[in-house]
Amino acid sequence: MNQRVKKIVFRVLPFFLGFGIALYAESFFREVIQDIFKWSTSDKIKFIGKNIYFSVDLTYYCTWGLAALILTLDLVGQKFPVILKNGIVCILIFGSTLVGISAIDAHIKVTECTACDDGIRKLHWNEINYALIICLSTIISVIPNLVRLMKKNRRPLILRHTKQ
Repeated sequence: MNQRVKKIVFRVLPFFLGFGIALYAESFFREVIQDIFKWSTSDKIKFIGKNIYFSVDLTYYCTWGLAALILTLDLVGQKFPVILKNGIVCILIFGSTLVGISAIDAHIKVTECTACDDGIRKLHWNEINYALIICLSTIISVIPNLVRLMKKNRRPLILRHTKQ
């Protein structure tokens, strides 16, 4: 296969893989965020109404695709222990950021409630901005990979222009 075609496929395939993971995991993360909202506030948030599911915006899917692309570009050519370590770090950062952002948002929603019965805030299922929480967590989780990738590809500006 032509070298240029390999590069294109190598960059497009991880993006669509991340896009597919986002499609598959969307409802799972919605439930996780709802559980974090309840757990972090000691059940001071009650969800009311029908749980009507609206699809998340395109930014959510593209963020996952971009994160998968950044991870792939950073980890290509690395040995398995390094890939495993960086993958675990990425997942831990994602999980802790997801819990942190969700817990902070839940506490803000409980705190801003002035007409709550016994301190219990009633939320409709779609009052949570799931896409924002998940996108922020995803972006923050790949920052170490992005920094490594930028350091790895850093060349002086003069060399960039002379190699063309």
